[in-house]
Amino acid sequence: MFGGNGFKVGRILGIPIRLDLSFFLVFALLVFLIATQILPDSLDGLGGAERWLYGVAAGAVYFLSLLIHELAHSLMARRYGMEVSSITLFFFGGLSLIREDSQRPGQEFWIAVVGPLASLVIGLGFILLSLFALPDDTAVGHLAFVLGLLNCFLAGFNMLPGFPLDGGRVARSLIWRLTGSRHRATRASARLGQLLGAIMIVYGVGGLLTDAAIFNSGFNSLWIALIGFLLMTQASQGVKTADLERDLARLRVGELMLEPPVARTAEADLPIHVLAPSRAQLDQQDVFIVAEGGTAVGIASAVQILLLDDERYQSDRLRDIMIAADQVQPLEPSAGADEALQRLQKERTFVLPVVERGRLLGVVGLDQILKALGQGPPPRLDPSAGA
Repeated sequence: MFGGNGFKVGRILGIPIRLDLSFFLVFALLVFLIATQILPDSLDGLGGAERWLYGVAAGAVYFLSLLIHELAHSLMARRYGMEVSSITLFFFGGLSLIREDSQRPGQEFWIAVVGPLASLVIGLGFILLSLFALPDDTAVGHLAFVLGLLNCFLAGFNMLPGFPLDGGRVARSLIWRLTGSRHRATRASARLGQLLGAIMIVYGVGGLLTDAAIFNSGFNSLWIALIGFLLMTQASQGVKTADLERDLARLRVGELMLEPPVARTAEADLPIHVLAPSRAQLDQQDVFIVAEGGTAVGIASAVQILLLDDERYQSDRLRDIMIAADQVQPLEPSAGADEALQRLQKERTFVLPVVERGRLLGVVGLDQILKALGQGPPPRLDPSAGA
């Protein structure tokens, strides 16, 4: 939910694991609550230092269960051939950063539902362990039961039908299946998320301002209002994303592509510093069709040149930085801009060739898509920064 930023702490199954700054705040809060409130005073022989140690251990186990929840999402996404960039844990839970969107409702459903299922299994496991294997008059038995309840609550809360919660994504998959439109499904589930967030805000504020019994749920009213605000904010972003997807689907690649002479032709063996004697004069929109003996063998962009360090800028030739023609699947001019954007993200390239009946018509990149949407080009790169 926070975009996948944070401190990298390691890798699991090749997936980078990150901790957002807010993770440490909530970890400290959870340890405090366990040590001072959750562990009952009736436990004999439990000193102050031991309470804090139990708090740290239980907090670590709970956030490990959050990590398992996110790993379930990530591994299911991998099963469908999607790339997972990272997993980030923060105060509201976790985020699996998947580089591409689901292509079918079934994929969306299983990627979303497997996380809450993992939390539910963990929660029930802890509860059964506390009831049948651990004495209930010990700190370990009591904390196992609490951890079970927390994981079951996590599973239940995440299944609420509002985007971007897992339940909202499940709802999106079902609406997508019924309507056949991913854009409409995204908008509908995001609206549900806005409604859910608004209800939580009203409930939390009501608990802060009144003593009415209806607001006495046992949860902190300020916490409920804060979560509702974050949920509503992210859901509103989801509505904007749905509108953007709709607009992209209406645009054709053939309407956006750069054609010669804007997409210029250059020989593959041409040195980079000869092609662009001054990187400061390059336009980020410049695209080069790389040719060899009159045949197009690849494409390159000014952005790639701007990102080169000084050594490679002086030594490399155009063929060293180009995207070879056989490494990228071309787009038809009738393809939608939404497909082009997905391909640019998935293939991590700056531009894609547009081909019709084997003839190269031009190229399309992120700049052309953003301009068509009226958002303008991305910020200009500083050629002196290197890479």
